Amino acid sequence: MRGSDQEGTASSADSHGWMDVSLAAVGIGPTARLRAAADTLIDPHVLLLAVRDGTGAVVDFRYADANDAAARHFDTTVDVLVGQSLRAHNPLQAQTGFVDRYVEVLATGEDLILDGYRYPLVDGTGRSRRFDIRARKVGDAVSLTWRDVTERAEESARFAALAMHAADIVLFSRDGVVEWVSPSITGVLGWTPDECVGRSGDFLIHPDDLDEMRGARAALYAGRSSRHRLRQLCKDGGVVWCEARGNPIVASDGSVEGVVVSIRDVSEQVEAEQEREAAEARYRLVAEHASDVVCVVDADGDIAWVSPSVEGVLGWDRDELVGSPVATLLAPEDQDTADHWRRTVLGEGRSPEAVEVRFRTKAGPSLWMSLRADTAVDDAGDVTAAVCALRLCQSEVVERRAAATLSAGNALLVEATDDAGLLGAMCETAVRHGGYLFAWYGHKGAAPGCAVEPVAGSDSHRAFLDGLELTWDDGPRGQQPVGRALRSGTTQIESDLAIGGADAPWSGRGVAHGFGSCVSLPVRVNGTVEGVFTVYAAEPGAFGPRVVDLLEDLVGSLGFGIGRLRDRHELEVAFTNSIDLIASVVESRDPYTAGHQARVAELSAAIGRQLGLDDRRIEGVTYAATIHDAGKVGVPIDLLSRPGRLAEEEMALIRRHPRIGWEITSRFEWPWPVAEVILQHHERMDGTGYPQGLRGDEILLEARIVAVADVFDAVSSRRPYRAALGSDRARAIVADGAGTLFDPSVVDAFLAVLDGGFAFSGPDRQV
Repeated sequence: MRGSDQEGTASSADSHGWMDVSLAAVGIGPTARLRAAADTLIDPHVLLLAVRDGTGAVVDFRYADANDAAARHFDTTVDVLVGQSLRAHNPLQAQTGFVDRYVEVLATGEDLILDGYRYPLVDGTGRSRRFDIRARKVGDAVSLTWRDVTERAEESARFAALAMHAADIVLFSRDGVVEWVSPSITGVLGWTPDECVGRSGDFLIHPDDLDEMRGARAALYAGRSSRHRLRQLCKDGGVVWCEARGNPIVASDGSVEGVVVSIRDVSEQVEAEQEREAAEARYRLVAEHASDVVCVVDADGDIAWVSPSVEGVLGWDRDELVGSPVATLLAPEDQDTADHWRRTVLGEGRSPEAVEVRFRTKAGPSLWMSLRADTAVDDAGDVTAAVCALRLCQSEVVERRAAATLSAGNALLVEATDDAGLLGAMCETAVRHGGYLFAWYGHKGAAPGCAVEPVAGSDSHRAFLDGLELTWDDGPRGQQPVGRALRSGTTQIESDLAIGGADAPWSGRGVAHGFGSCVSLPVRVNGTVEGVFTVYAAEPGAFGPRVVDLLEDLVGSLGFGIGRLRDRHELEVAFTNSIDLIASVVESRDPYTAGHQARVAELSAAIGRQLGLDDRRIEGVTYAATIHDAGKVGVPIDLLSRPGRLAEEEMALIRRHPRIGWEITSRFEWPWPVAEVILQHHERMDGTGYPQGLRGDEILLEARIVAVADVFDAVSSRRPYRAALGSDRARAIVADGAGTLFDPSVVDAFLAVLDGGFAFSGPDRQV
């Protein structure tokens, strides 16, 4: 505030040249000014000094002082405002009668107090704002302060409208007596507002809930909010469950003037909760007597409750588990699965499909259990717990593992090409598809002493075999499942390695690797026991009768597959010998082309590999190329070896050799299109070849490969009618024919093979 004492005020008045007397002369001292300023420090404040005419009547007021808030209100500065005439500066004050009110304050000495006064704006819109206004006599001046309460008034009006039309009951009470209640009470409880106003609110409360209501009321008058669920009495004698939320009305001095209470009908919610509690009681009763294990896991992953059946299934007492993290019950191998399950259920609030995990028993071994879960949520929808059901599925899991091993193993038999590869893949299949820890195959050793020699094993736990010395005789080292299976020809089972023969080296080693049980199954090939297939599981008792039946089916197929592979190998040897015989017959009739078919076969195989063909297809193109000129046995020998150019009719005879070769080879059953390749190896991409004039993709890819290899070797080799033209000339002829005579992709592969340093394996030719 400016001018805080008499001297400062006189000086200020003199500087403006308008005041006839000092403030001190009219009884306004520093104490009065400081008091007025202190009372109105935050709100706008001005000091209006009376301006009197010659008769002493007040005709106007002038701004004697103002605070910064007042200057901001008038959008000016204190220095500009002080000294101005009230009528001139703010004509609206006279128009609204406020100048007369200030004169009355001076005359009577009574304060002017207006709350929520609607004061018009000067913007010409007719709008107004609401103010709390205070005016007090200070000597021959008026201390005036005001506060803009428009928002408060509007909020109050909105609240009044909301309370009047709200579905909830809104009630105002002072000292326990109802002063106002919204009309909605009639729709909820049947009472009219007039029947409630002036009465104690106790008459609305069920007698059994009066103590709780009085406790809530005490909290409200102590300045605290309250929230209670109470039974309200209806006019017709009925009862409605309601939720009452109360807040105190606190005066400026901190005292509680009354309370406002919002009352909502929650009968349906209470009924639903009661039904839920009854259902939970029923469910708990079922869970208490269920054979499955039921448990509640809280948001932290700890067991909050577990059914008594856990003792019969896993051996644990309920008190031992409550409060423990559920993760401590899980096998280490299943921790990742459990972590994902917990994030899904407790973190995301979703109920996933059942998962199979291993739970530790109190005795030590783990058992497979199916885990299902549903979420429990609070009123806010937040997940507070998971209700879990655990069903023992040990037998189903171990049988399914055996079935998966059998299925995958049978698939291997179809693709197997040799004994070693089949046995190694079978061991890996038992681990990968069957979920077992380790599998290996051993057979009777060739050396004296009845030793068991490991032939194949899965990669995991392979160190189990290092330094393991087993035999299949009656000696001490033969008294283990592998030796007994080889000796007896029957399946041998160790249900618990930790119990049965734990002192034996093989058994103790298995326990150290985490093996719980094992089975050794003899493998018969053509009726003779040649080896034994042994599988190890993590848990004891993994090899029951059904599992053993499935695995015995597998080793039965394994023995048959080994025999089939051996028979196939013998047939392939005979087949290869027959191919070589045909090639030898052809080359014996055409000495100039000796080695030609073998070189074409070698180069064709290299081109096929460059094109990315699989081994089986490369094998077929190799065999076809080896006898691609088989039809020359039907061509007169003198034509094959005659020097010089042949007549057209003689060339026609030579061009018959692809069809003659097809007629010979098509009589046999081949696993590849050998006869067709022989028939087509002189066909050309543009249709100028023979004997059928095929074009493009009408020609087998294998025939297109042989065509390139055949031309390259023929051009670069010596013939009866010319000298060898060399590799460079042959390469150029093939390259020039790409797209017209030869398949461009085959030519590209052929050139890549040559550029990669290809060389024929025989001693008589180098590229």
